[in-house]
Amino acid sequence: MGGSVSKILIVEDERDIVETLKIALERDGWTVTAAFDGMEALDKINEEKPDLIVLDIMLPKLDGHSLNIQLKKNPETANIPVVVMTGRGGLKDLLQLKENVNISAYLEKPFPIRLLKEKIENLLWGK
Repeated sequence: MGGSVSKILIVEDERDIVETLKIALERDGWTVTAAFDGMEALDKINEEKPDLIVLDIMLPKLDGHSLNIQLKKNPETANIPVVVMTGRGGLKDLLQLKENVNISAYLEKPFPIRLLKEKIENLLWGK
């Protein structure tokens, strides 16, 4: 890890995935919070201003695509890196994600946690 402690927000409705990611990322020294639906995520993003967001696409109340579009439209959140994770895979998802200009990285579930950590480090510290 480098520099100061970074704040990461995990937006995922499956609590077991959140807990696994949270433990792994906190072990590496990051400060991690979680939101379990898109509306809760918006509230936490506006309150806490995370340094990076790990975002699932399939969410209750406000899906990941819609949330990401709102983030991009807001000058205060437009530059927050977003790592998208989805279990839906396939060409249709990839094409949708490429159109969404606020996507910094993409992971298809299941993925090794070390791959997520590498993407986070690259986005936060350019490693």
